[in-house]
Parts: sequence; C-alpha cells; structure tokens
Amino acid sequence: MMNGSIYPLRHDQSYTFGELRAAEKMLLAERQADQALSSQLRLQDRKQIDWAKTRNEEWSPLKLLADGLGLGDTDTFRWTPAGAADFVITSGASTLKVQCTMAYDDRSEALYRAGHLYRKEQEFGATNGFYFGGGRISEPTVRDVAEDLVTWRAGIVSAVKSKLTNVSYEGQGLDLLVFARGCAFDLIDFVLAEVVEPALNELGTECWGRVFSNIYVVDDHAFAHVAKL
Repeated sequence: MMNGSIYPLRHDQSYTFGELRAAEKMLLAERQADQALSSQLRLQDRKQIDWAKTRNEEWSPLKLLADGLGLGDTDTFRWTPAGAADFVITSGASTLKVQCTMAYDDRSEALYRAGHLYRKEQEFGATNGFYFGGGRISEPTVRDVAEDLVTWRAGIVSAVKSKLTNVSYEGQGLDLLVFARGCAFDLIDFVLAEVVEPALNELGTECWGRVFSNIYVVDDHAFAHVAKL
C-alpha cells in the first residue's frame, strides 16, 4: 500500500506540498480500487493502519490548508508533533507555525460526542452499509439549516477554546488549523466564512488572539481564514 508515497510522514523531515498532494491523490486511487482499505482508513483502527487517524485529522487537513492559501508544490513543510506547532510551513521568506484541531457539529441530542460519534458512525456504517447523520446513527434525525448553523458554530468555538487552555502555546507565534469535517456538506448553501466568522466574533479576538495570529478552518472544497489584525 502507498508504494512510492511519502505516507506515513516522518517526524521533522522536510517535504514539499507537491509530495503531499501526490500522496493524497495516490491514496484516493487506492481507496477507490479497494473498499476494504477505504473502510479501514475511515475506522482509524491503529491495528489496521497505524497512521490513519493522524492522516485524517492532520495530514489531509494540511493539504486543504495549502490549497486554501494557494501554496505551491515547491513550498515545504515539516511535521513536528513533539513541538508547540504540529507543522512548520516554509513558503519563500515566510514561515507559518500551525497547530491542528478538529471541530465537530455540537448536537446536544447526539448519543455520542465529537470524535466518539464519528467513530460510532463509521463502525455502524461498516457493519450495516449505512448510517444516519444527525447524531443518532441508526435512526434519522430531523434538523433544519438554522439548527445546523448554530450547532456547527458552537462546535467551532468549542474546538478553539480547547486549544486556548494549553498555556504552552502562548508566545509561540502559532496559527490554528481547524478541520470542520462535514461542515461544508451540512451547510452547503453557505460559504464557510459565513459559518466561521460569526462564531469567532462571538468568541472574540481578544480571547483567541492572545494565542493565535490566524485561524484557518477547512473542509473538503471549503476554506475560511480569520486574522487577528
């Protein structure tokens, strides 16, 4: 699997974004040809693919960030999970130090929370061939767009707040990358900035800006950027 790919990434080794994009393209082709592999990657079972969770929650979102920022194939990055930044990105004379996190639709009626819900959905889907979105997994949940907008904004705020509790991030010159997996699909009639900006405005720049200079929120084919200044 993944012959010739940079996956799995090695700690603190320099890679180009061209290599990262090629790895994602190769992985997509392998998943399309092998549904068992695709299921294993979604389940994120370390016994099956030990790097699946990290790829899903950090390496793949980094590619979405690079696309959103318009970074070129020759721009470089290092994966530095032992440091304050998960990634150090170099583009020309500019350096970005990026910490990563996940945001989830914060539904009060869901049977499970955040990443636990995602795992249960994937397990049910692998066994039954389907699952229902909305938090109850085995039964449909009726929601309207207004509710989805509220709960996704709450989930984004919660994700940012969780990172603000780590005092070791202060003074490190970090940006925050938030992967809001599924947000763009749930709120397809909105551009991502319309979801993100009111949420971060409610939290307040004086709050998140003491730790992060920029917050980037990504999903498949969706990108939003809010700067401190």
